[in-house]
Amino acid sequence: MSEDSFPVTPGSNEYTTLSFLVARCGTRFSPDEITANTGISATEVSNAVAQLVEWGLVQQAATDYYVDPAQAEEIRPRLRSLDAVVQLFETAPTDDAYAEPGWTDEVPSLSVGRDDRT
Repeated sequence: MSEDSFPVTPGSNEYTTLSFLVARCGTRFSPDEITANTGISATEVSNAVAQLVEWGLVQQAATDYYVDPAQAEEIRPRLRSLDAVVQLFETAPTDDAYAEPGWTDEVPSLSVGRDDRT
């Protein structure tokens, strides 16, 4: 895992699987146990753990998956940051005029390269 990037996207199967495993770091879980505890289908769990192993976020031991406790200490703050960003956007006002396309047209002083003196 790169120091600068974190490949897990909130709401994804990888996010849900990783969150589950980090919360229970050091304990090994089979794909069936992950499925039973996360509500993700067996196929989606299989794909998610394969991706997480490839990214180096989850370890595999035989047919079980886990997050090493030392690595969990690095992953937890990143998951919390993602959770904070999601919460921020979920609580943002929906009547934000700046979120509407074309809002800059209503504020002439922000028009780039436009000379209103002529």
